[in-house]
Amino acid sequence: MTPGIAAKVLQLFKKHIPQKNNEYALTKRENQILELLVDGLSNQAIADKLFISVETVRNHIRHIYEKLQVHSKSQAVVKAIREGLV
Repeated sequence: MTPGIAAKVLQLFKKHIPQKNNEYALTKRENQILELLVDGLSNQAIADKLFISVETVRNHIRHIYEKLQVHSKSQAVVKAIREGLV
């Protein structure tokens, strides 16, 4: 395979494989919490898993909503999956 053809094949793969992007400027912790929301964990379960308080989880989720411009967990989860954020 020539280098030119290999480059074209890689470009095709990049188009079809969702890439994690951080255009929403989510912090590392917000990304962790978003991933756990996608996994279906409750606020209490997230708090227990990350060794933080439920109130801290709520604050992170509020920031996630603002950054993703959504108003619910289900909207955040759908957007995260559709846009390859997790």
